[in-house]
Amino acid sequence: MATLRKRVWLPLRRVWRRGVFRLLRAVARALAGHPRATRRVGRFVGGLNYALRPAQRRRDLANLRLALPGRPAAELPAIARESLCDASVGALEFLQMVDGRLELAQFLGPITAHGREHLDRALAGGRGVLGVGLHLGHFSKVPLWLAQAGYPVTIVIREARQVPPGYYIKALQRLGLEAIRIERDQAAAPRVLDALRRGRLVMIYLDQGVKNDGGIQIEFLGKRVPMPAGPLVLARRARAPIVPVFLHPELHEVVIHPPLPAPAGTLREDDPTLQTLYRLAEAEIRAHPAFWQWRYRRWGRS
Repeated sequence: MATLRKRVWLPLRRVWRRGVFRLLRAVARALAGHPRATRRVGRFVGGLNYALRPAQRRRDLANLRLALPGRPAAELPAIARESLCDASVGALEFLQMVDGRLELAQFLGPITAHGREHLDRALAGGRGVLGVGLHLGHFSKVPLWLAQAGYPVTIVIREARQVPPGYYIKALQRLGLEAIRIERDQAAAPRVLDALRRGRLVMIYLDQGVKNDGGIQIEFLGKRVPMPAGPLVLARRARAPIVPVFLHPELHEVVIHPPLPAPAGTLREDDPTLQTLYRLAEAEIRAHPAFWQWRYRRWGRS
């Protein structure tokens, strides 16, 4: 069964995903210059995704019940559906921007920022900063806005297999970001350390998740899930502070929190910095649940 899955199902799924990506990219190009139509089509795609995938829908609602125990059950379907709609709109707009069909200023919109003094103080230490964000709302706006504001941003990303190699990397570099791609045959850790030692702001996503054979197990939104430990260990090695940087989606606000010290010694679940980061992340997601990606694959399967 495992051999059949590896030889047949996985290649077919990759072909399907490549086809979906090409279709979305073509749709995004066709809608470029028409922001209202982009939003309408994006919301339609998100609603279709919610309606036509009952197994995933049930999983989304189960996760929401765990993560939001105080919310009435009747509200959860609307949250799950809105999450998919918002993500679909964001994907179309991001593709338009990457393909040069949407100006960066239009993609970002009127963003306000709070707490820049925390980031300025952390960078002034000269050891770089590990910035941690969330897949909350149109999350790609955070590193792009930071770069436009003059910060030396390096972003660590994993390009999906359905995307042409270097597609996002080249676009990010064109937009003023340094990008480190996570690759199987090349360790990202030395490049992250180098960026920190050059005094750069290295952005990662705290809720990225890892496979079950890696990371550190932590209580997060009602589940025990493996989350990435590597970036925090690298911050300790570089003696770089850690700064949470989150987007408040409804208000288009970038909120920068005070810096936290890198974990000391062996990374454990009860480490104060780790606990502070994940409790902050939970508070942000619970405050804006319709803008978090509940269908993120590894989160859903945990």
